[in-house]
Amino acid sequence: MKQRVDMTEKPLPKIPIPWKVRWSQFRFGWVPYGVFTAMLVLTIGLWREVNHANTTGVGEGAKSLVTSPFVGRLMHVMVNPYQVVQQGDPIAVVQPVDTRAGLDLWRGEMDLMRLRMQPSAAEQNAMAYERLRLELAVLKSELAIARVNLQRAENELARNTPLYREKLVSEDVYDLSLQTRNALAAEVEQKSEAVAMVEARMKKLQALGDPEYSLGSHVNGAMVERLDAMRSVVASNWAPVVLEAPITGMVGAIWRQAGENVVEGEPLVAIYSLYADHVVAYLRQPYVVEPSVGLKAKITSRNRDRTVYETEVTHVGARLEVITNQLAYIKPGALVDTGLPVIMDLPPHSRIRAGEVVDVLIENPQPRTFSLWDLLRGQHPPRSM
Repeated sequence: MKQRVDMTEKPLPKIPIPWKVRWSQFRFGWVPYGVFTAMLVLTIGLWREVNHANTTGVGEGAKSLVTSPFVGRLMHVMVNPYQVVQQGDPIAVVQPVDTRAGLDLWRGEMDLMRLRMQPSAAEQNAMAYERLRLELAVLKSELAIARVNLQRAENELARNTPLYREKLVSEDVYDLSLQTRNALAAEVEQKSEAVAMVEARMKKLQALGDPEYSLGSHVNGAMVERLDAMRSVVASNWAPVVLEAPITGMVGAIWRQAGENVVEGEPLVAIYSLYADHVVAYLRQPYVVEPSVGLKAKITSRNRDRTVYETEVTHVGARLEVITNQLAYIKPGALVDTGLPVIMDLPPHSRIRAGEVVDVLIENPQPRTFSLWDLLRGQHPPRSM
């Protein structure tokens, strides 16, 4: 009879698994899940870094031209290209060259001298007023004499009238006394009117003859001060003029050098602002967004550390324009690149330089549905915010 062997008493020895087999099991069993998880995390991280823009734009800032205010010679240029200047810093020195300045200065000095001699004219006015007062006194005395003669003629006419009625005097004597009375009456009337007229006129001209009246001196003083100021201005036109920077920025082009002659209004130096104050983007047809003022927008710089600025559309162009800056992209078979300009202001703390290309995302308030036919034609759906 065979004996039964008890297999539970001794455990079976483990079969050794080579490390090569274990590595093969790990590689085919767990590595795909790990790689998938890592790629998913990496894809999510990269997707967050992707700039969802529907157009591009370029920063634009202020540009100022320093021009010559008059004809002259450029004596000295005090800046260099790409130098940063502050508002009010000296830029250049211009020596005016004006042939009329000497004549204007001489004419101004003559007028000033003539006005300073005006007190003699005031004295002449006072003497003329005194002469008029004397003539008025003579006229009053003549009026008084005429009144006395008129009274005497009336008395004589009163005596001759009854005598003429009684035929005691001739008609010639009576007519003589009557005409004499009438002539003297007319003389008294005319001289009375003349006296009244002269007195009224003298009341109006009393200021000219009053030595205590100082209005004329004040007027002359003001005119002298004004002419003196004008003479100083004319005299200063001969002095060199220092041209100052109108804005804070960087010196760009310098068109004239020291020693050259310049004309009035000729540009000498161009100054560009350090940073842009607005962005100009161009929408090409077909428009991914129907632009309108007030649409929200995001502007993203293309630096290593992307900075996003939130703004809105401030202006939209009225027509398509030819793109001539770095945003131009001429397609094969096209002569020029055109687009609809859209302007967006930048916040004051932005650090986008003028001429820098940025990515722009304009929010679409009414997203357009995209069909399969659009994809077949090669168009891509616009990315939403």
